[in-house]
Amino acid sequence: MISQLNLTEKKLHTHTLFSAKRREPGILKLTTTYNDLCRQLSQLIATKKAPDGAISPHPIQRDGLFKLDVDDDIWQDIGLDDDQNGLLPRWLCDENVREGIKALLEHDRCCEEEIRLQKERCAMQEWMLEEWACNLKAQDVIAGM
Repeated sequence: MISQLNLTEKKLHTHTLFSAKRREPGILKLTTTYNDLCRQLSQLIATKKAPDGAISPHPIQRDGLFKLDVDDDIWQDIGLDDDQNGLLPRWLCDENVREGIKALLEHDRCCEEEIRLQKERCAMQEWMLEEWACNLKAQDVIAGM
């Protein structure tokens, strides 16, 4: 039963890899088209031929396109689904706010790591005290002989 499950998982994995490879050229072509449209929109904005307040989306980098990290530009949808009043949320259009969010997340991870290290330090101190007590007891036994 286990070998059948492993065989099924291998087949599924192989099929998924093959399917992704088969579609890769189309995805890369679509990325190129999207990036060309981003450049055209940037030119329209620069020449004041675009509507007021228009924001050009970030081009998608082809390197690492299939790794899909959470910070990648592919997840940003600037200008694609704006509010009725045309104002974008600051986290989406203000680079300083975006950098601040990243810094806050890094700070939170550092605080979590500090707590973890404090617990680890306490555990090591408790272990060392126990080892020290055992060492003293062993010395007493040896001295009593």
